[in-house]
Amino acid sequence: MERPWKYLAAATFAASVMGLGVSPATAVQNFTDEAGQLLYSIDDQGIVSMFENSPGTDVTLSVTRGTREQMQPQVTEVIPEAVPAGSFTVLKLRGKNLVGATVKLSVPSIEVKAYTGKPKELDVPLQVPLDLPPGEVTIEVTTPIGRTTARFKTTEVQLGGSGPRPDVITHPGMGYGADEGARSIPTTAPVSCPAGMLGVASDGGGFCIEVDRTINGVFRKAEQACAIVDRRLCRLPELREACEQTVAGQLPLKNLLGAWEWTSTFEIEVDYSTYTEGAGNTKYYLLGKADCKTKHTAFETDARAYSGRCCK
Repeated sequence: MERPWKYLAAATFAASVMGLGVSPATAVQNFTDEAGQLLYSIDDQGIVSMFENSPGTDVTLSVTRGTREQMQPQVTEVIPEAVPAGSFTVLKLRGKNLVGATVKLSVPSIEVKAYTGKPKELDVPLQVPLDLPPGEVTIEVTTPIGRTTARFKTTEVQLGGSGPRPDVITHPGMGYGADEGARSIPTTAPVSCPAGMLGVASDGGGFCIEVDRTINGVFRKAEQACAIVDRRLCRLPELREACEQTVAGQLPLKNLLGAWEWTSTFEIEVDYSTYTEGAGNTKYYLLGKADCKTKHTAFETDARAYSGRCCK
């Protein structure tokens, strides 16, 4: 997932950083993200300032300064160290100077989903193909100031076992559609959800869902909108369960019918008559136009915008 870095004049940036005693006005070079938020600046003495911004606002949460050598990205820990084939896993990279970091994997068949970087942590959602053989994967982490590498391993498919109690299930991490790896998940509704979300009980694992639609756009825009606020697109079974409970009067969710909504559940569509390795279009499922069951499909590259909401 590559992101273009833009160079903008210092005078165009919001004054929110001024209250922290660091001004980009003296910067020789500035680096921003796609939304124009300041990530790094370098002054005429070569001192680098790294800015952590509150997503979607002009508020700067922290500023870290140092020489270019001191501000190089570092990864000291990768969690988990091993990821099973066929799983959807959020890989946590911990270290320092990770604001604005982008990642590139040495195994192109592992799909990297939308992510955002914080000063000391980078959470990278990965979809690992079911047929990927065990091996070592190198992660190249790049910021405007430098780059570093880290590693994790892929393992064989893991089969799930029974949970420790009746209201817990084990996700085997084998299915496409954003299954979050092999782990035990309570089937009851979460006791506490973030503001604007409600807990939903489900046989596939309890989850939090946004009360109303918060997204409208193409798939990547919808996926990134959830990632920015530390959430993810709902899976097809989750959105269906929430819809059915709302229609039955068990949940007070809004606008679950009347428009197609994105989900993260997908299939790879391949034309085997012209198949080459790595070929195939990613087709995502949508739900909610008229009822809680009928599905609609759209390709990742489609230009048409659809609604959506996030889960957690």
